[in-house]
Amino acid sequence: MRAILVEEFGDANVCQLAEDVPIPEVKPREVLIRVHAAGVNPVDTYIRSGTYSRRPNLPYIPGADCAGVIERVGDDVTKFEVGDRVFTVKTVTGAYAEYCVAHCDSVFSLPSNISFEEGSALGTPYFTAYRALVI
Repeated sequence: MRAILVEEFGDANVCQLAEDVPIPEVKPREVLIRVHAAGVNPVDTYIRSGTYSRRPNLPYIPGADCAGVIERVGDDVTKFEVGDRVFTVKTVTGAYAEYCVAHCDSVFSLPSNISFEEGSALGTPYFTAYRALVI
């Protein structure tokens, strides 16, 4: 699969397109999502720059938020099926790829009247705004 890989911390130039990244495997309570749109959030840039308190092991695929279609479900996943439209607020393997894995507790159904592009913005931006305004 194609994915953006970050092999060193730095500015946007450290993001490189890789063509031969293996499609990730799902574990129990995880789903494989075919990514149709990925969210871009400020925290992604902080992590990429190496200035964020949480630094992933290099190399890594950036991106927490995305929307797409379930391609595979792991053992013990009961709330999703292959073909379901979903969005996620946190990936296990990174959203800047053709496929990503997410824990089923971080995945939500995406109604048919919401586009994948809109769905990719429901994660961090929407829930942050909701918390700021309501909670």
